Amino acid sequence: MKILITLFLLPFFCEAQTDIKQLQGKWQESFRTAKKNKKIDFTDTLRMEIRPDGFMMLRHTKGATITGQGEIRNGSLYLENTEYEIVEFANDKLVLHDNSGNHHFNRMAEFTNSPVTKVIPGVERGRKDISLKTIKGKWSCYKKTDPDFSTGKFYIKSLEFKEDKGDGLYTGTAAFNNSDSVYSNDVLITVAGKEMIISSGKETIKAEVLKSDGEEMILQSGTINYFLKQFGKKD
Repeated sequence: MKILITLFLLPFFCEAQTDIKQLQGKWQESFRTAKKNKKIDFTDTLRMEIRPDGFMMLRHTKGATITGQGEIRNGSLYLENTEYEIVEFANDKLVLHDNSGNHHFNRMAEFTNSPVTKVIPGVERGRKDISLKTIKGKWSCYKKTDPDFSTGKFYIKSLEFKEDKGDGLYTGTAAFNNSDSVYSNDVLITVAGKEMIISSGKETIKAEVLKSDGEEMILQSGTINYFLKQFGKKD
């Protein structure tokens, strides 16, 4: 009898039985923990909505970020280039894990204001090294924030720096996507000070480099923030 009771109290998660339909609804992050379940401060509160067909919207405090078809594989939840390990799922509680810690969600009827208002200095800005050795290669957008998000609007999906033409001018390729389609263009990228200009034959995007340290690049174009990384980069 004791064994049966113990099993009943374990978190209700089983890879073979859990699918995306069980997670349908609205989920809002209530707190975040690091190792040994120590609560940590954060400003990027996650709000996640999953529809019955598996279509997901993953929102951050500053606005909508990622949309697309979600899926569960090998005990993890996937959306675009984002992966969260499912640590616990029990009725109206969900715990997901990534490099920033364990995200503790509650199922909500409607989203509420962010439970965390404390601002942590330096989160959005950092070292700005825009030398060729730091920025060369392909950068993929793993997160974006836009308070005026639209499913029809095209956003930067990836940015590749190829050849250095001198004086801060690079040849490259940029890919753009919205909720329905993706396209790419050859571009010229001009970097001067904190400003980056991405130009193709049809359009020009101006952005401020908020951070570029070889590990992460953060660009701000108007009200849109792009968070990019080089996945699979080798030193």
